[in-house]
Amino acid sequence: MTMSQNLSRYLTQKKASYDTIAHTRSTSAFQSAIASHIPSRTVAKAVVLKDPVDNYLMAVIPANRRLHMKVIEDIVDTPLKLAEEDELISRFRDCKTGAIPAMGEAFNMEMIWDDRFLSSSDVYLEAGDHETLVHVSGDTFRKLASNARHDQISRPERNEEIDVDAF
Repeated sequence: MTMSQNLSRYLTQKKASYDTIAHTRSTSAFQSAIASHIPSRTVAKAVVLKDPVDNYLMAVIPANRRLHMKVIEDIVDTPLKLAEEDELISRFRDCKTGAIPAMGEAFNMEMIWDDRFLSSSDVYLEAGDHETLVHVSGDTFRKLASNARHDQISRPERNEEIDVDAF
């Protein structure tokens, strides 16, 4: 297990209680949920966006949902696009490609999170590698994310709710 140093430092600084869950190698937040046998709606997926002047924004949505780009653009009142892979490598040096922890403040990045986490009793974050999730209580996640905006920023994947519970 290799947890992001930035995430570890941030959780320690905030005195946040957490534990880690090891799982078989995965390449997406949704696959991490399946590998860990937890509901994918509780796994927070980070989607990094940027505006025309290269300001970055981390959108955090459940692993079983898709980002609703138009809604976020309306909220921030600027056009956005997905950050390129090479930009992410330089901004998340202590993370493996594709395993960005969904906690923007740990990386000095503005964050907006999905309202679906308002009622979650547990939230899981990628740890920064492809074999570990960080588990925090829903209350802890909301406390850590209290300085960030939140709204209904996701939509169902492929027009239906997909969840690991169905597998």
